[in-house]
Parts: sequence; C-alpha cells; structure tokens
Amino acid sequence: MRFEIDIPAGIFDDQFRADDFTARVTEFAVLELIRARRLHEHEAARILGLERWELVALMERAGIVPTEKQFDRIRGELGRLVAARAARPSRPEK
Repeated sequence: MRFEIDIPAGIFDDQFRADDFTARVTEFAVLELIRARRLHEHEAARILGLERWELVALMERAGIVPTEKQFDRIRGELGRLVAARAARPSRPEK
C-alpha cells in the first residue's frame, strides 16, 4: 500500500529533507502497525531494512515491548507461581 501526502514544496530544504521525512513517517507507521498487532516484527524489520536488534531498540524507544521480552516476562511470572505453589505445605486429603 502506498500513501501520498500533499505537502507544500517550500517545507523541505537542506536542513529538513523530504527523504528523511519520508523515512521517519514510514518508521512511525510501521511502529504503529506493530503496536496495533497488525504487523509482525520480522515483517517490520524487513520493511524498514533493519536488523532484529535495531528494530528491538526502536520499539523500546517507542514504548513497545518486543515479543521475546513479553515471553520472558510471562515465563518469569509462571516460574514464580510454580515455585510459590511448590513452597506451600500440602493439605492432607480428606
């Protein structure tokens, strides 16, 4: 999909280049698609031409938790629950 925005030509110059602006808008759109769970992270990395670690850093700066960190958090919570259950004294059966 392609988007077109009608922006006055005088907006851009050597300090504010159209190519840089286009790249930033694309980055923002891709991050919002990740946040909305409409785009997978591997697809986002491909679209933006980034390595995985670069995408992770970009996502974290945007306040988006990368998938592997979500799984790590869930795994940690599950481990704590299992440990807490194992530490409880067992109830005698009736």
